[in-house]
Amino acid sequence: MKKAIITGILLLTGMISFVFTKAQTSAEAVEYLEDITLPFAELKDETWQYLKVVTRGKGAKKVDRKRQALIDEIKIARGDLRRKKSFYGDEDLKNTIFQYLDLNYKVFNEDYAKIVDLEEIAEQSYDLMEAYLLTKEKANEKLNEAFDVFKSAERSFADKYNIRLLEPEEDKMSQKIKQANALLKYYNEVYLIFFKVYKQEAYVLDALDKGDVSGVEQNTSALGAFVSEANEKLTSMDDYEGDGSLKLAAKEVMVFYQTEAEKDFPSLVDFYLKKDNFEKMKKIIDSKPAKNRTQEDVDKYNAAVKEYNEAVNTFNQTNTSNNEKRSKFLDKWNKEADSFFERHSI
Repeated sequence: MKKAIITGILLLTGMISFVFTKAQTSAEAVEYLEDITLPFAELKDETWQYLKVVTRGKGAKKVDRKRQALIDEIKIARGDLRRKKSFYGDEDLKNTIFQYLDLNYKVFNEDYAKIVDLEEIAEQSYDLMEAYLLTKEKANEKLNEAFDVFKSAERSFADKYNIRLLEPEEDKMSQKIKQANALLKYYNEVYLIFFKVYKQEAYVLDALDKGDVSGVEQNTSALGAFVSEANEKLTSMDDYEGDGSLKLAAKEVMVFYQTEAEKDFPSLVDFYLKKDNFEKMKKIIDSKPAKNRTQEDVDKYNAAVKEYNEAVNTFNQTNTSNNEKRSKFLDKWNKEADSFFERHSI
């Protein structure tokens, strides 16, 4: 028996649009397949726009209304599907599409809700950031898995009722979601390398703000180790489709952090040591009446004052310079990350 031919064009996460050429022997099956599948094309643009924002940055909370709207649309689609009849008692296609919709509903209702929550606290630690980024990756993967379920059921129905599907290539929307997933994984890998060092520097700065010399020294040592680790990982990573710009931007930030760890932060520790020495000498000199102060006491105090004043100037200059450099390097990193997504997004 000659099979009816359907020319299909894949759409994002299972929403499929078909141009049908109907053979008389399977016209009803073709009409049923068309009736079941075509409505899902209405979700494609809304889903892609949501995923594009969430994938490219920390924007899940800003577009949470869109997530809620998608959940509502999935509910409506399930209700519409529930009212459709089976194909001469064959419930397989209908039931599997229900499964597909349930998987999508769960991803948007649970996984992306978790992403919104994690987004609020991701900056607090490396582990939380890693969990946040991994959750985004897994959510996108689940949507693709749901699409595979849908496609499998559609092909099974077509084979059962002599409908031949001609799908020569995926359409642009399908390419976009696959590209977005690959792009997200690569970016996340580089970003986590960067973020681990970025966060460690924040611990040093916090210790400096508190005047915690021991904390500064310990965290500075860890910063130097993390920079070395980051450089090794970045060097061993492949470029993304021949583009090494994101790695290069991360390496440039590492140069700044390495200078801080090896030179700048140790000099700032020296300030606190000089400050402590000055305060001790001041306490000694203040505890003695002027007539009881020896020349040695005066000389030691004056030397401590001089060293402290010099250390204050060095501290202020180093801090000002580091703040300017930090702002410049981080701004360049953020711009390069945006450009990287722009270049590789379809």
